[in-house]
Amino acid sequence: MTSPAHSVEPIRRKPHGPALTLGRRLLGPLHVTGIAWYRLHYWATFFPEWFIRSVVWLSSWFFWLCLWQIRGAVAGNLEAVLGPCGWFERQRRIWRTFHEYAWCLTERYEQFHRQDRMQFQFEGDATYAEMQQSTCGYVFFTAHFGNWEMGPLVKQVPRGRKIHVVREPEMGRAAQRFVGELFARHPLRDQFVVHYAGSELTLGARLLMALRQGDVVAMPGDRPRAGMGSQRSTLFGRPMDLPPGPAALARAADAPLVPVFVFREGRRRYRIVMREPIRVDKSDDRQRDVARAVDRMAAECERAIRQRPHHWFCWARLW
Repeated sequence: MTSPAHSVEPIRRKPHGPALTLGRRLLGPLHVTGIAWYRLHYWATFFPEWFIRSVVWLSSWFFWLCLWQIRGAVAGNLEAVLGPCGWFERQRRIWRTFHEYAWCLTERYEQFHRQDRMQFQFEGDATYAEMQQSTCGYVFFTAHFGNWEMGPLVKQVPRGRKIHVVREPEMGRAAQRFVGELFARHPLRDQFVVHYAGSELTLGARLLMALRQGDVVAMPGDRPRAGMGSQRSTLFGRPMDLPPGPAALARAADAPLVPVFVFREGRRRYRIVMREPIRVDKSDDRQRDVARAVDRMAAECERAIRQRPHHWFCWARLW
């Protein structure tokens, strides 16, 4: 497993992350991107259930009361999904999204030391059976939706394959070290390899080699990485720049591109949906092939978000 916890330089601005304002410099570790919130939700998971629930509600109300810029971004983005609304409904949408996020954040940390308490239900028997029988590699893509990070880290994923998880670095050095060290101690750490986007010049070649060996590569499909190119598509009928990386990698490796979404269904209960694989064309026009696949990725992301709009965690205004 890679050990990038100390070597990755966190990026200064994520395209769809919180804006880096004066507040971050003033608050430091207490800012929403600071290490204090990571540690609060992590250490809460070692306490009784009543304490965990108290921390979740505290975080939900704090986010709702204090994160003005993010509140506006969440409400604006949800209008594309749910339509315009009045002030009270707008606040309800914002609070519900923050509350879902607080639970996902807490349970993200619980699975590092309470994996056996998590319950996962799979949907997508045909795709799962195909993976069991096939020896080719697969590219998984998802959105920043629900507890997306849990998808590759469960025992029920077809075994015998390494899962290469591509993540964005955290926005602070302390947070990056903290998360990297947690992954290094994960109970299923022999099953997956974590790569941080931008940390390796040869990352694309390594992922391509992994796919040709029959492994799985899991990547976000709804956000272009900072400093990298994007492909114009549409989301909810509006223009949207999406990352071409998953489609381009699948095309190069001749690998199926599989939409995977993780829905939170209740306390420690998740439904992992593996949709029908997308076959990326391989004609003489590479750009057109990738663009078509990205449009299908956008349609799959939109389909999932429409089912659970408050599971969509995007902290910057898109339109």
